[in-house]
Amino acid sequence: MAQKNTLFNYFTKSPAQSKVQSGVGVVSPSEAKDKIVQKSSAGTPLSARKKVSKKLTPETDSKKITRTAAPVAERNKLYEGEEFGVYDIVWSKLDGYPWWPSLVCEHPKQKIHVKGNDIHVQFFDDPPTRAWIHKKCMERYVDGVKMLAPTKDKDKWRAACIQADSALKLSNLERSKLIVDYPDDSASDIELEDEETEDLDTGNQGVAQEDASIPQKRRRILVLDSEDSEDEYKPKKEDLDEQSESASSGIDSDEVSGPESIEEPEEGTPRKANKRKRTSQSRPSKKSKTADQNSTPLNAVSTETKAKLALFPSDENSAVKMNGFEGFSSPSQMVKDGTKAKLALFSSKENTEAKQTEAGSTEAWPHLKLDFLKPNKIRDAKRRTPADPDYDPKTLYVPEEFKRNLTPALRQWWEMKSQHFDCILFFKVGKFYELFHMDAVTGVTELGLQYMRGDNAHSGFPEIAYGRFASSLIEKGYKVARIEQTETPEMMGERCKGMGKVTKFDKVVKREICQITAKGTRVFSVIDGDASSAENSYLFAVTEKSAGDSVSYGICFIDTSIGVFHLGQFVDDRHCSRLRTLVAHHPPVQVLYEKRALSEKTLQLLNSSLASVLKESLAPETEFWSAHKTLTTLAEGGYFSSESSGVNWPEGLKKFLNEADTLGLTAHDNYELAVRALGACTWYLKESFLDQQLLSMGRFEIYQPHDLVENARPVLTVVSKASFSKHMKLDLCCTPFGKRLLRHWLCSPLCDVDGIAARQEAITWLLGNTSLMAEAQEMLSQLPDLERLLSKVHTEGNALRSQTHPDSRAIFFEDHIYSKRRILEFISTLAGFKSAEKIASLIQGELATSSSKLLVQCTSNKQQNPAGKFPDLAGALHFFETAFDHEQAKEAGRINPSKGIDPEYDSVMEELQGLKQELDEYLNSQRKYFGCKVTYCGSDKKRFQLEVPDSFTKKAGKDYELQGQRKGFKKYWTSETKELLSRQIAAEDQQKTVLKDLNRRIFARFSSYYEIWNTAVQCLSVLDVMMSLAEYVRSEGGEMCVPEFVMPPEEMKPFLKITDGRHPCVSSVDGFIPNDTAIGCGEDAASLVLVTGPNMGGKSTLMRQVGLLVVMAHMGCHVPAASCHLSPVDRIFTRLGANDDIMAGESTFYVELSETAAVLHHATKHSLVLVDELGRGTSTHDGTAIAAAVVQELGNLGCRTLFSTHYHTLVEDFRHSEYVTLGHMACMVENENEEDPSEETVTFLYKFASGACPKSYGFNAARLAGIPSDIIRTGYNKAAQLEKDGDQRKLFQQLFGKKQNSSDITSLIERVRSVL
Repeated sequence: MAQKNTLFNYFTKSPAQSKVQSGVGVVSPSEAKDKIVQKSSAGTPLSARKKVSKKLTPETDSKKITRTAAPVAERNKLYEGEEFGVYDIVWSKLDGYPWWPSLVCEHPKQKIHVKGNDIHVQFFDDPPTRAWIHKKCMERYVDGVKMLAPTKDKDKWRAACIQADSALKLSNLERSKLIVDYPDDSASDIELEDEETEDLDTGNQGVAQEDASIPQKRRRILVLDSEDSEDEYKPKKEDLDEQSESASSGIDSDEVSGPESIEEPEEGTPRKANKRKRTSQSRPSKKSKTADQNSTPLNAVSTETKAKLALFPSDENSAVKMNGFEGFSSPSQMVKDGTKAKLALFSSKENTEAKQTEAGSTEAWPHLKLDFLKPNKIRDAKRRTPADPDYDPKTLYVPEEFKRNLTPALRQWWEMKSQHFDCILFFKVGKFYELFHMDAVTGVTELGLQYMRGDNAHSGFPEIAYGRFASSLIEKGYKVARIEQTETPEMMGERCKGMGKVTKFDKVVKREICQITAKGTRVFSVIDGDASSAENSYLFAVTEKSAGDSVSYGICFIDTSIGVFHLGQFVDDRHCSRLRTLVAHHPPVQVLYEKRALSEKTLQLLNSSLASVLKESLAPETEFWSAHKTLTTLAEGGYFSSESSGVNWPEGLKKFLNEADTLGLTAHDNYELAVRALGACTWYLKESFLDQQLLSMGRFEIYQPHDLVENARPVLTVVSKASFSKHMKLDLCCTPFGKRLLRHWLCSPLCDVDGIAARQEAITWLLGNTSLMAEAQEMLSQLPDLERLLSKVHTEGNALRSQTHPDSRAIFFEDHIYSKRRILEFISTLAGFKSAEKIASLIQGELATSSSKLLVQCTSNKQQNPAGKFPDLAGALHFFETAFDHEQAKEAGRINPSKGIDPEYDSVMEELQGLKQELDEYLNSQRKYFGCKVTYCGSDKKRFQLEVPDSFTKKAGKDYELQGQRKGFKKYWTSETKELLSRQIAAEDQQKTVLKDLNRRIFARFSSYYEIWNTAVQCLSVLDVMMSLAEYVRSEGGEMCVPEFVMPPEEMKPFLKITDGRHPCVSSVDGFIPNDTAIGCGEDAASLVLVTGPNMGGKSTLMRQVGLLVVMAHMGCHVPAASCHLSPVDRIFTRLGANDDIMAGESTFYVELSETAAVLHHATKHSLVLVDELGRGTSTHDGTAIAAAVVQELGNLGCRTLFSTHYHTLVEDFRHSEYVTLGHMACMVENENEEDPSEETVTFLYKFASGACPKSYGFNAARLAGIPSDIIRTGYNKAAQLEKDGDQRKLFQQLFGKKQNSSDITSLIERVRSVL
């Protein structure tokens, strides 16, 4: 295993590595030092290689003892609030690996298990490995509850689970013996790499430790593409044999190659000569070996390792041809004290903009000295300052005089950077992506790359590692532009020959931006790698138009990995309720909005609700297009055009067009804003070079707020992104597309009782056939993400894209690997749909006695059942199974079709077969003519020469042209053989042309069946969600029931009755106390329940429980309760918890009132309203008055309401109201001492009962929270005085407020005595 080292690993007591100013933003040159690079070709975390540490002397050993941290129990006091403790058994997930059982343990050197948000764990593996894992990627390990098994290394995973199950039964002391004792932290701070490079990397580590006092910088001798750039592609064979394949970043190209190792390219493939040099290195002193606490233990350098390292020549005087770039000076060979001081300054806070130079002084990177990059002089491409309202931060003004002094390649880089200043440019140079100037600083800081030699900031990595490094930057919020070479030197030479006047800037191979990727534009192509999450990542565009008191929004959002555009336009209220619901249900990862078009309130909403989301403002008209420009661009762009019918607008887009305009260039009056939002998405996708592949799919759907959808009343509930899938335990889906559908169902439950009943029937049937369900789930878990694969195949099959996209011109040095990946993905897609057909047949075969209409629809086709919706895939699958040899295609990376599949290919093959037959016939005729054995000889363009023995050549007349001879034979050409050769060469060229485009045509044919493939995916996703809900019911353990919906007549009150309901996020085995809840039951029952009870008594939990059970009931799921009866709910409104919105300038009380206002404006009598302690953020009198008024209004409305409060005056005010009933969370008070409230003990019973609670017992909560006893007593005395004053005021009002009869006067006198 190779350890990721920086120069600071070799020096002691370096200051904390701080951030370096790149001229664009603040970045850190070595921030990712302790992070593990999560890469492996296996499906499990790789086992860590044990290091041989230096034997400690008694002196150093004693130092080590004195530095040992405190015992575990004492140290853990520092982290009392942490979720995981030492020796806890947990599930942990490294990026790129499955969930794996692990044991929380201390870092072997730092003696802590918590570092920021990271937890140190040891994986149950053979041998065990360690890593720092983010808390978000950890969950507690529970016996009997397993994560989804990985598709690879299942045996290892199961063995690890068995070890974890056994460890659960052990005490902490026994678990401590499971910890593997590492000599230092190298076991946990390693870089996980491909197994194929372990031997080489081990050797490299030994050398690195032996020469630890010398800064390790890998040097690349770049042969670029100016003037004599042919050398870049045509190195001599002897040079190739001596070259190393190491990347300029110090990362071997083998180690980042993924599943496939880098192979030798085929003959004729462009190659680049990449020579590597190392500085001569002397052995470090003993002090330098032992000083660094983070260095790898010293290893012996084996003979084999030395031989491998010999590939890196150490000659310092070899000629360097930079070819378009300035030469890079090499650092000093010896590391002196002054140099150490400089390197320490590199990470110091005082020198964040510094670059190491002589004698401890600092000198900035050259790009930081450029005048046009200085903050007070920076301009956009149109020379506007940041103060200009039209300033475009995406561009940069670069002076022409500066570019004239650059080398040709660097001029290309600066020209692209000036137009994409907000992107990190991955600039292709031969076989590597290079990063320059401020981008190089970002690469070193964020990716752990190494600087290359020279005065300029410069780093890079091999082409094959693009997906890994690009993904890392994108996840951190950067935009990445991939720049490819689109010319070979030969093509450059031909271009220059055709030019009149050739300048030095023309003598460089062309480069083009092929893709710009941000969080919202990821497509996960074969170059990018696979998606790490099943969740949707939406690119979201919004514009706004105000008209009086109302505001209209136009929206468009798309998940670029799937390709469905959602367009909508709606009127919203002053609280932006519908927009808030939209971004909660479809959370975007990137937002586009029109500059100066959004109101201040909308901007505040975006900045608060989507605080961590990337946001870009687009200029009106030029970037955020008008409706007319949008439709004109779509019509003229060829996205929906065909040769015969012209523009063929997709059905989903036609409803947004004005019917009066036959050309379709005018938007519908009700959807103009929506079309403008589509224009913004189109412009952005066009800039990212994704427009053709996504728009040509023609998938457009209308988005309507759920309360505006006709003929349906789905429940509207705003939920956070992870609130259901993470905590409710419902997400047991086996497929990524099933997980996405489950989230949609959670956010948009049904209100149609028939639809709900259909889901209930399906789940009940599945619960009765658990063995069948388990078999189907096992098959589903093997399926890839078919929904995303459909989009990928469509992209590869798009004809216009293959002709016009820059990728079609790009020169990829790993194209053979990418070709194999395309074929593997395609074959995986075919195999997935074949499995889908088996799954449908498996379920359909058992449905003869079932009444589940939903399962019949999902698993039966029209021939099997008229109600079936699953498509008949047999015909299409048979075609692609027999269209080509799958195994041969996997090996070759291209498709050779079977006969009858491709007419062009068949025609060429028939031509070649005919030529072969003619050649054989002509050869036989020549044998008869000469009367001896005659054969063909020659190769390539000298083929088909007739080789005749010397003794028979007398018959060769004038028609026989002598071409050569060898001993005993002469070679002739005839007019016939020349003609046959000409035809043969032409046919072979045609065959190459056909084969070159054959993959695309096969993919295009597959994509032409898109509707049946997509329908099959949708049916499978429904089946997967049904099985997930059934599995939840089966595994929950407690009592579950099927909710019963009753459609009430108009005169009947809506009602809700839950018996022994439990919170769905809590397992029944955790001792959760079930509760009954009844609202609106009976003729005279009130629709509003006023809930009181002690602090921490469970009021909020009860309200959340009711809300979640209603959502689950409307999903069609069984609920954790003994019984559940209700009438349909049209919306759920919640006012729960206390939070402010600082970004929007809204206080806690204002947020509460805003949410309450939405309830009062939009609730109907069929709604469910949950209000928790309204009125807390203001004075007692104001809060009580507002709460009383809201209770009165909701009671009059008649909607089902749970209203919790600590205002006990409300109880008195509404005790006799016909619209309000009282309920409370029961508790038991023991040893209540009037003199000393700190002795009061309140036992929470967590049981919901009728009636009111007399007190809130706030002093009990204060005691539990740790408030000092004397303060509690003082507060209690003050409370008693306030209560007494209140009673006196009430008594005074009763005595003198109105006339009293004699009996009342007597009772009042008794009360006066008691008060006084």
